[in-house]
Amino acid sequence: PATVSTQARTEQGYDAEASYSPDGQWIAFSSMREVYARAELDAATTKQLETDPSYFADIYIMRADGSDQKRLTNVPGYDGGPFFTHDGSRIVWRRFDERGLIADVWTMKPDGSDARQITNFHAMSWAPYEHPSAEYFIFASNKLGFENFELFLVDAAGTKEPVRVTYADGFDGLPVP
Repeated sequence: PATVSTQARTEQGYDAEASYSPDGQWIAFSSMREVYARAELDAATTKQLETDPSYFADIYIMRADGSDQKRLTNVPGYDGGPFFTHDGSRIVWRRFDERGLIADVWTMKPDGSDARQITNFHAMSWAPYEHPSAEYFIFASNKLGFENFELFLVDAAGTKEPVRVTYADGFDGLPVP
């Protein structure tokens, strides 16, 4: 199979939600390429692919020129929306559970090691981004109601209860300071 490059995308499946490392040398992105590259799919995988292809999304990393592609996550459910921290030492992203109903904020090193769950809201928490202080991540969550997304701050280690920072009905989301 062909490889993804910054000039053209040639892999089958979904490649998106990309971000550059602070030094511009790396790109983290979400992809479903692995399931489409399989020679054969069993009945359960075929059904899952037909009903919810995002179930197969994982985080990948590659050099800015498209070389050195590496899969960083490999668990059931949608891993997506990766961003590098300001110093490039970690990637923050959101991971959906296998049913696609609950998402939490996670971090890992750019080599895929040291994956840490930062939130455990039992809700959809997504679009995480590092706060300019580097001490927190800001993210959107519907913890207070299915259609009411608010923004929350959580300490970068995920050791404290996240703090709500918006108070408007509806969708407060996609925070990027």
